[in-house]
Amino acid sequence: MAKRKNISIREDQAEWIQENYINLSRFVQDKLDEHIEEYS
Repeated sequence: MAKRKNISIREDQAEWIQENYINLSRFVQDKLDEHIEEYS
């Protein structure tokens, strides 16, 4: 089951995410998985 968390991003980051059609939730999950694998 997924947990909901709130994050804060800068305005320029929000614009870039919108311009590039990035799914922020998926992006954060992927980056967390990369770090988990790297440090496990």
